[in-house]
Amino acid sequence: MDTPLQAGADATPSKVKTFINTVLLIVWILIGALTMLVAKLTRWRWLEMSFPRVFHGLVCRLFGMQVVVRGEPMSTKPTWFVANHVTYMDVFVLGKLIKGSFVAKSEVAGWPVFGKLAGLQNTLFLERRAAKAREQVTEVRQHLATRGSLIVFPEGTSTSGDYVGRFRSSLFAATEGVIIQPISVVYTQYDGQPMTPQQRERYAWYLPDPSKPGVNNRPFLNHFLEGLGLKRSVVEVIFHKPTMIDSETTERASDARKQCAQACEDAVRHGLHSALNLPAEAAELAADT
Repeated sequence: MDTPLQAGADATPSKVKTFINTVLLIVWILIGALTMLVAKLTRWRWLEMSFPRVFHGLVCRLFGMQVVVRGEPMSTKPTWFVANHVTYMDVFVLGKLIKGSFVAKSEVAGWPVFGKLAGLQNTLFLERRAAKAREQVTEVRQHLATRGSLIVFPEGTSTSGDYVGRFRSSLFAATEGVIIQPISVVYTQYDGQPMTPQQRERYAWYLPDPSKPGVNNRPFLNHFLEGLGLKRSVVEVIFHKPTMIDSETTERASDARKQCAQACEDAVRHGLHSALNLPAEAAELAADT
């Protein structure tokens, strides 16, 4: 019996395309790193903030991803953008559209190549430890106040792309008084047709499910390179109505934070299920997982 990955035969990467796009990507990474280094050394703020969007836009093209935008990203600074997380490719997609920095776990800073690139793009690295919670809130507030908008994936992990996990509300504590905009990132089409779950596995990158052997247990580098050889895909990015933490309607700040996180999660889930044309029952089931 075919595994889910094998079943998507039409999503088999082209080796020729993979090779060509890999070479182009290496050249583009070198150009991008040099450009960002020059921007930092010369303190050319406009280039430092604007070039990442150009960089991510070309990376999306190399991966064959057409980004379709619904709604508008907030232009108010600072804004706390919160999105569901399917794959590392989400960074390229959102980085193309939003002038802001990403929030990432501290381990990412040590990743070869990608960690250095993330650092050059002013990524805010945070440790996932309860003892660091208060310090993290201070760091987030300082970044929002001095360097501008932040993009965060509040699920704390990535998914298979057909559901939204629970949003962690802890970091929302740093955003009182800041505009918050929920975003749905949905991988909807492959080669001109609705994307199947098997094809979506070529894009999604998440912890493997022990009950599904063969699904997403490929090494990261293999997954990344294969993505450069895929056919055209469509990624829908839905910018939802902005919100803010409303501390006046609750007695405790933690309750206001949790209510805001839940409202953002609900908006993102609704956008994802609408884009995938999933029934309401599926949305309710996903919300309970």
